[in-house]
Formats: sequence, C-alpha cells, structure tokens
Amino acid sequence: MSNHTHTVLHVDEEQAQNWSIHDVLERWHRLHKGTLFTQQYVKGELLPDFTLALVESSAEVYRNRLMDISWFMKELNEPIARQANFEDSCTGRLYSCHFMPLTLRAS
Repeated sequence: MSNHTHTVLHVDEEQAQNWSIHDVLERWHRLHKGTLFTQQYVKGELLPDFTLALVESSAEVYRNRLMDISWFMKELNEPIARQANFEDSCTGRLYSCHFMPLTLRAS
C-alpha cells in the first residue's frame, strides 16, 4: 500500500536517563514552549529554589514523555489530524469523521 509507512523505533532509555536537566529542556523546547521557568533555566537565568524544584519536576515529566513511543505517536498524529479536520471542516479525532462510510456521512 502506498498510503502508509512502517517505522521501527528504539528508545535508548539508558542514554535518556543520563541527560542533564538542561539537555531534557533543550530537547523539549524544540517541540514545545515549556514553562516560563523552564525557559529561564535554559537561558541560564538565576531562579529561586522553589522554582528550581518546579523546573526539575517538569524536566522529569518531559524526560518521560520524550522516551514514550505512545507520546511520540500522539505528537506525530496531532498536526495531521488538525490539517485533515481543517480540510474536511470537522472536529475530533482523525478517524471519527474522516473514514466513515460515505452512507453515514452527513450531506
């Protein structure tokens, strides 16, 4: 079939566990804005202790997401679904209205 592809993914969890907080945040910020505190941390700005704890907590959440293949698939599918929804003037998950049999679609 020419309308899909298969990809084999491997997550090197050992390497990801060795990323510094700065490494994790830089990787996350390539995909997302992060928080004001994580942005300030990456810029090297001085942060109070309580915000450092928030940054460290956020970095661990981000690290886990960066290692999660399910999260990767969600990230991969979202822009495709948004574009398809825009083109078909509908909302919801990609498969909810795009691939219904033609007899079930509203005219």
